[in-house]
Amino acid sequence: MNSKLYPLGLALGGGGARGFAHLGVAQALAEAGLRPDIISGTSAGSIVGAMLASGHTPLECMELFAHMKMRHLAKPAVSRKGFLEYSHLEEELGTFIGVRTFEELKIPLVVTASDMNTAQPVHFRTGELLPCIIASCSIPVVFVPREINGKEYVDGGVFMNVPVRPIRPACRHVIAVDINSFDTTERIPNMLRMAIRAFHICLARNTDIDHSMADRVIEPENLTRFGIFDIEHYQDIFNAGYQAAKHMLEVEPLN
Repeated sequence: MNSKLYPLGLALGGGGARGFAHLGVAQALAEAGLRPDIISGTSAGSIVGAMLASGHTPLECMELFAHMKMRHLAKPAVSRKGFLEYSHLEEELGTFIGVRTFEELKIPLVVTASDMNTAQPVHFRTGELLPCIIASCSIPVVFVPREINGKEYVDGGVFMNVPVRPIRPACRHVIAVDINSFDTTERIPNMLRMAIRAFHICLARNTDIDHSMADRVIEPENLTRFGIFDIEHYQDIFNAGYQAAKHMLEVEPLN
């Protein structure tokens, strides 16, 4: 990519159902006349990024999840590599987005996943879109890894949860949205919750460099009250992102 090719880049981090906050941020930006020229997404951020990059408005994206529950998106896996697998998410997302490849999107998109064999983040920009999104969302141990071209990939948040670096050299401004947080007072009742807590800690430890490279970082408040599977609280999470973005635009508008 050529230097400063895009006026505004939007980097959307991972955090499960808290990804609805990304849609709230996007809605506030749209109301301010700000449209991202390129989007970078990890995990939940890759889902939202793909929906927005396909040309849908934030409110249209919200409608997709209005009557869904987590059981509609994932099911128990028959695998030694994860407890769950995405069942209908890929199908629902594919129908909504309406495109098969990155090249067909209306806004350029970069999806970050993790190659556990090489211990490196991988940034997908071309080719089939949906397998890369599912890979980017596959929390290790919790979800079965996704195979792409003979390699297995897991959640991009393992190495880069707020993916500013893939687009920073090409953007004049970058807004990053970090939705990962965890309640340090929460009791951890079982193995699944222990795995999720360990993953949240991992996410929190790899974001400093990306925060420092963004022009603005939006971190919606009070997201710890929502678990990563709490999609039924989509409206409250959306509102948290919307309010955080509105506040940022008032206090630190982009020049």
